[in-house]
Order: sequence, then C-alpha cells, then structure tokens
Amino acid sequence: MSAAAEVLIEAESSSLSYDLLLKKSSEQCEPLADAASNAEPADEASTAEPETPCSASVIESVASATPTVNDTIILRNVCHSNPEKGMESIIRQMRELSELVFDEDCLTAMTKKSHWKLSLLATADHSVLCGFAVTKVANGALSIAKIAVPVEFRGLGFGKLLMEDAIKLAKKQGDVYEVALSSLSTAVTFYQRLGFKALTAVKVKTDFEVVEGQVYMVKKLKGRPRGK
Repeated sequence: MSAAAEVLIEAESSSLSYDLLLKKSSEQCEPLADAASNAEPADEASTAEPETPCSASVIESVASATPTVNDTIILRNVCHSNPEKGMESIIRQMRELSELVFDEDCLTAMTKKSHWKLSLLATADHSVLCGFAVTKVANGALSIAKIAVPVEFRGLGFGKLLMEDAIKLAKKQGDVYEVALSSLSTAVTFYQRLGFKALTAVKVKTDFEVVEGQVYMVKKLKGRPRGK
C-alpha cells in the first residue's frame, strides 16, 4: 500500500489548475523527476518508472511553482458522491491519480456500508491535489488502505503530512490501539521512520487487501485491554 503518479510544470501564478499543470508538462518535457533533488529516496515510494530529466531552466521554473507543506490544507471525510462547490476538480484529480497508481478508482469501494473515509491534501485554493488517503477504523485499529502522492511532489513531505495527520486523529480516539497498512517494499524504510514495524511471519486479518510483494506493517499506539 503506497503510491505515486505523474505531472509537473512551470506556472505563471500561485493559483494553479491541475489541467494547466498537465498541459504545460506535456509541452515542455517528459514527466520530471522529483523537483526537490535532495529529497530522501524512500519518501512516498513510487511505482512509476524513472523520469526523463529536463533542462535546468525548466526544473528551476517547476520548483518555483511547486506547492509546499505550508501551502496545503487537509480536507477530511470528503463526501465524493455529492461534493461541495469547488471540490469537483480535486476529486477528479484524486480519481485520476488512483487509476494511475493503483489501476483502480478507489472511490468505487467507498460506500456507506464500507465505512472507508477519504482525506485529500490540496493547495489552499483547492486547485491542485498533493495527495490522498483512504482510511477507516475497525476492530480497534486504523487501517490505511490507500495513500498516494503525485510523483512530482514526492520528497516534499506530503506523504508524511498525510500519515501524521491520520495517526494524530487515531490517537485522539480512545478505542484505537494501532495503525495498520500494506507497504510496497521500496517504502518500508519510509514507514519505519514513522514508527511502523514490519510483520512478515504473521498472518493477520485486515480490512484491506495485502497484495503479494507488499509488507504488512503496524504502528502501536497503546496497549489493548484484555479481551479487545
């Protein structure tokens, strides 16, 4: 369970639309490598192939247009079936990112009966999606089924921000004792830095599919009372 996707570009104002970013990207070069060239490699692991580098001038202009953690807000419990006005664009971006990273639209599994909740990380004006997470609490554990950050925004702290927000909210609930997820092997180090431990020899029942080749990981928040 971990992710990535593609897009990145120069822009002429701080209020950027996803469509403009995508158009500019295709005009100037193949998808760029991470704009933050000094980022740690395991941050928000990617399933994407290595990108073709562009000229230094294009990279510089892209870096100046890239959102930072301080430019973003987390929108929790997003109602995708009946979105608020102004939310349509980032929900569409989320669906496209989900298809690109997971080969499926995560929203199709998010019904009232499933209890999965959607969190979106976006720029303050709701124009650019910087990541998303699909989570739910069940049986005393917070399950993180999907988390994705566009490849051009990896290494900027967006994945960490989403994870820390989910963990923070879980800690506030009195009946949540651990956080569980399924990680790509390339992202194990990233989650270990957040306090997760890999369970490779234990068969567990999860609320999400653990795909072959991925690693089941758990972060303990507090001890479970007997019988729970």
